Amino acid sequence: MKKRTAIVLFIGILMAMSLTACQQSSGEVVTESGQTEVMEEESENGTDTSETEQETVQPEPFSSELTFVDSPEFQACAEWNDFEEGYDTDGAILAEAGNESIAGYKYVEYFCYSKEMEDKIDEICEKYGLILLSGCQIIDTYSDLLSGTGVGEFCKDSENVKHNVVWGYLYDDGTFMIEGNVTLAGSSICEVSYQLARVVKGTFTTAYMNLDFSEYSARVYTTHNGENVFILCGVDKHPKIIAEMEMSFIIINVLGDLSDISDVNDERLEMLADAFDFAAIP
Repeated sequence: MKKRTAIVLFIGILMAMSLTACQQSSGEVVTESGQTEVMEEESENGTDTSETEQETVQPEPFSSELTFVDSPEFQACAEWNDFEEGYDTDGAILAEAGNESIAGYKYVEYFCYSKEMEDKIDEICEKYGLILLSGCQIIDTYSDLLSGTGVGEFCKDSENVKHNVVWGYLYDDGTFMIEGNVTLAGSSICEVSYQLARVVKGTFTTAYMNLDFSEYSARVYTTHNGENVFILCGVDKHPKIIAEMEMSFIIINVLGDLSDISDVNDERLEMLADAFDFAAIP
């Protein structure tokens, strides 16, 4: 069994990069194409609650229409999160991890550093009929992502939408994540940073699937292209847009300018959903 600090460092760096806000750099790539609302509720006497009270309002129960919550992929991720929360809470096992080579280590994508963790991953994969992620590679351009995954052009510019894909990474099965930003021109102009992940069904993926749905409210929105997506919002949570396709789940994590939105009816979230062609990603 291979336990090593190198794994921790590798995955820690990768996760830190994928969970930070998009940052433009000299290597950013432009895709080829050439007012904040606060949830309010009325008090018993008919007046608005105070700002302090609004901050403590809990989201409505999660929509029963969200069948993907019961999918093997989401359930597997939830079980892994429960395991991690109660495992090695004092970091003693991690501190004892060795410093062996990570080459060929099949659990490298799961921040795994003990035999117990390896066994739990194997148990989850067998229980839910999933395979492990493998073959992670960094992608530098949007065109490289399309050719490497075989998906269609899902970031298309238009008169009111301008995309910029900064960087990303992909796996052998077609699972990928990109970070980017998009300029949206509606009643006003705003630039939104985001992370978009495609999680291929049948694969055990822990990043981006680890959502506590009890902390969100949600509604269905039909994009201009006719695709049904779910818009999720929660108090002090980054808004999410989720689509379930035939072969995958698409999860958009909204960063930057829209991160303080807690209303699923905000039109800017609809504009953001309309900026992507979800049908191009099977």
